[in-house]
Amino acid sequence: MQSMKSAFPVLVLASLTLISGCSGPSREELARVKSECASFHKQERAKFGAVVKPIDHWTKDGHIVVELSEKASEDASKYSSHLCVYDKDKGSIALPSVFERSRWSK
Repeated sequence: MQSMKSAFPVLVLASLTLISGCSGPSREELARVKSECASFHKQERAKFGAVVKPIDHWTKDGHIVVELSEKASEDASKYSSHLCVYDKDKGSIALPSVFERSRWSK
């Protein structure tokens, strides 16, 4: 009986971890959001000829946040980092300004 009592919190924690992991975006949705964010940033903010690629993502306040790298060329070693925020409920994409970046950072 004692071993059952000590196992219960572990089971509850494992169940909550599995449930929370399943509620995130699907692999297909994430790939689409990353692609749309890179395209939108390239169209709206990137320098002419820049290479823009998604390098990381996370969920914050119910939004998918994608970190993008912008490089002058494919061979460039330096890049600048930008954020893209996808609002699933509204189906909208936003590119936070430098002043808004801290709100969406990890």
